[in-house]
Amino acid sequence: MDKDPGNFILNQFTEFANYVGHHEVTGRALEHLYEHHAALHPGLRLAAFVAASGSSGTLAAGERLKADHGARIAAVEALECPTMLYNGFGEHNIQGIGDKHIPLIHNVTNTDVVVGVSDSACDELGMAFGTSEGLAHIASLGVDSAVIDTLRHFGLSSICNVVASIKTARELDLGPDDAIVTVATDGSELYGSERESMAAGRYASGFGPSEAAAAVTTHLLGADTSHVEALDEIGRNRIFNLAYYTWVEQRGIDFADFEVRRGQDFWRHVQTMAPTWDAMIDEFNGRAGVPAAD
Repeated sequence: MDKDPGNFILNQFTEFANYVGHHEVTGRALEHLYEHHAALHPGLRLAAFVAASGSSGTLAAGERLKADHGARIAAVEALECPTMLYNGFGEHNIQGIGDKHIPLIHNVTNTDVVVGVSDSACDELGMAFGTSEGLAHIASLGVDSAVIDTLRHFGLSSICNVVASIKTARELDLGPDDAIVTVATDGSELYGSERESMAAGRYASGFGPSEAAAAVTTHLLGADTSHVEALDEIGRNRIFNLAYYTWVEQRGIDFADFEVRRGQDFWRHVQTMAPTWDAMIDEFNGRAGVPAAD
């Protein structure tokens, strides 16, 4: 399709507007969220931003939070396909998470932590969050009812980000004055068939209080620092280099265009493009009779 000049391919893994949009919009929204809580809790520090890498666009929000507030950026992947952690491969069930390659728009050399989360953690917590037995057990631990009402809406990728946030907090030895910002990227209503499959398979004998307690104890209370790597320069460059095979050898990206992304000057320049693109969008919409946005 790409070879036909009549087609224009939008590739979310290479589209820098994806990166810039999250840096400008998602990043500011999350910053406002943090500032709201910081006003209620003086001394609250924004310690980390945690997000799974699909196209990696959302990770760009962390770059604004890092520049403005010093937050470290944790990129999350499925443990069954541990590309960043172990240069690995495989199949996984956490929808929305990319695998087997490093997106071209992932600013790897500004990433601080990589976290692997298992299918079993997301699947079993999905049952706990989506059943009365699971929510009753969580309530018995003293969790606020407002939080419990929220958990019932979390899909598998949202749960993945929550588990990764706990693992990040333990890896970085964070305390009560440290805030982590993450994103609930999907809703539980998408996964009715997944819960039916779990009920017919893993929990064929039923999902009751003991199964709920086991899921929460293992995957929330027991979330630890296994399969978590705090990146140094060597680790960042290892992951950066891994992308060479996808983008230069397979996709034909010019090596100079690939390599320039290693330095932060490139990304800071890309971040300045939003006003120019906004003006171009307004001009295009004007020709189409659409009024400019305020």
